[in-house]
Amino acid sequence: MARGGFPGRLLRMRRFVILGHKAAVTPQFNLDDLPGSAGRMDILCRAIGAAFFLSHELRRDIEVTLLLQNKVRIRLLGEKLRHLNPDERSTGALLKHALEKLSDEEVESTPGIYISQGNLSATLDRLYQVGAHPIVLCEEGDPFDSASLPEDPAFFLSDHLDFTATEEEVLADLPRLSLGEQPLHASQCITIVHYLLDRQREQDQADLVCCHKVWGEPKSLLIKGLLEDFGIPVNLLRHVPPSVYPMTVDGLAEVRIMVCESDLPRAKEIIAEYFEEPTDE
Repeated sequence: MARGGFPGRLLRMRRFVILGHKAAVTPQFNLDDLPGSAGRMDILCRAIGAAFFLSHELRRDIEVTLLLQNKVRIRLLGEKLRHLNPDERSTGALLKHALEKLSDEEVESTPGIYISQGNLSATLDRLYQVGAHPIVLCEEGDPFDSASLPEDPAFFLSDHLDFTATEEEVLADLPRLSLGEQPLHASQCITIVHYLLDRQREQDQADLVCCHKVWGEPKSLLIKGLLEDFGIPVNLLRHVPPSVYPMTVDGLAEVRIMVCESDLPRAKEIIAEYFEEPTDE
């Protein structure tokens, strides 16, 4: 596959992997001195904020992995994340607490934050296992806004230091995309990536039509998987009337199966054959 080239698919999950080359791997650091005693942990805290925070909410379709000194892996999962606040100090406190829980197996230190031993190669292997598509963000890559991105991209970024020669060797075969020639902070890169992908998602959704409606996420995921097995890209649009609790509470929200207009006739045929007569009203 050519660098920067991917099969065109709708985005579902965004992942960011940030390498902290000097970040503390023990909890013995001062929360009032994250740049110094914590080895530029402030950069990682800002990256976490950029990845998750909206104006009054968190992005839930995000996973951030911090790789500290190529020894310790801290994973933050948006759909389960709690207690995350915008200030760097409180984020540093969550990471400090996670380091206190470090053991041989991955453990959940607070809701949505998981810590384990792990290096770059193991982190890359895990991403492949969960179906993610790793991509390196760097100044020398292909232009980001002209690339066709995969579903479930996982973007690799470094902290204030460049990737080491060993890291470059591990990442050598990955596609490389660029946000421009100017070096940017990791948090700035994440903000720009969100903007570009949000814009792409809006454009994709504007071209989609509803081929079927179901109640509840499990059935919608079955239909989505079936259609994708037939090569039809699918987006799930969850619609919750104002008087009904969100899906994350009761799991019974209406889910619309959205496909490209050109795929609509075939998608309806497949749904009718395997499930039921589709309805889009």
